[in-house]
Amino acid sequence: MRAHKEHAPIIIIAAIIAATVFLAAAGFNLANNGFTASAQTTPTCLNRVNVPLEEMHWLYVPETASQLNTSENLFFLAGQLISAGVVDAGTCPSNGLTTTGYANACGMDAAQEDVIAVQNLMNQPILDQWETVGVPPVLLKMMIRTESQYWPSRYMQTHYGYGHITNIGMRNALQWNADLRYKVCDDTSAINCELSVPVAEQILSSLVATCVTCEYGIDLNAAERSIDILAETVLGYCFQTQQLVFNATGWYSGLVVDYATIWKLTLMDYNAGSECVFDAVANAFKITNGPVKWADIKAVTRDDLCVRGVTYADAITAKYFNFPP
Repeated sequence: MRAHKEHAPIIIIAAIIAATVFLAAAGFNLANNGFTASAQTTPTCLNRVNVPLEEMHWLYVPETASQLNTSENLFFLAGQLISAGVVDAGTCPSNGLTTTGYANACGMDAAQEDVIAVQNLMNQPILDQWETVGVPPVLLKMMIRTESQYWPSRYMQTHYGYGHITNIGMRNALQWNADLRYKVCDDTSAINCELSVPVAEQILSSLVATCVTCEYGIDLNAAERSIDILAETVLGYCFQTQQLVFNATGWYSGLVVDYATIWKLTLMDYNAGSECVFDAVANAFKITNGPVKWADIKAVTRDDLCVRGVTYADAITAKYFNFPP
């Protein structure tokens, strides 16, 4: 896995600027809190130590991509394959589709073989990014399953690629992850790239990897790049989450939360936003006066939006694989 020590000065500067922008926008004032944004030598997001055995089913790193294989009947994915002409469900009622665009039972039967193939197309890139980026591979696979059912298209006009990233979500990640900016920003001005809505839209459009002439309807090269950019985006959210923990407690994030909890909080941030994470950590820390566990976060989360973020994190990290073998 890459080390982020060499990027420490960039991360520190980016953290100070981005924390001020985002937390001020959310109603937080760093100056009033008396905290100075800071960074640890090893980011909590990349410090995979002391993983509890009960969390290993989603934090285990498979030895081979085949260990990530799944074989689910995914009705949204089946519907997309039928609609794209990859699967012929012409003998099914309503051509295999419901009014929502999902496959009906007959359509699912017709598409099953392709559905299983497509949900495993990116297993190797998902595993590879563990070494190059550092996002837990099971988490990333289950996140893609939850967001897009492995269909890297544009959804509802505002959500893109495998992770259904939005424009504001991409701009947020760009401010927190220098490596993401390096990979996707043509402009030499980092600020122009981070804050530009049109630039973010261009980046997001590049994550759409569907292709009418490609096998399974997916351009594999574009899809692999999309996995890499999604991983960097998620890592950007994790870096933001580290800063939120620091701002909420005044302690380095690694002293407050463990590796499993920082990633669950990252998922909460990705889904429900930074204010939910800040409030939850601050409220839990007031009770514990020390390290905060995920159970402590859940116990103090009340707002409907924030509860949705907790539910999202729990769903993605729920037991699916029997790791370790």
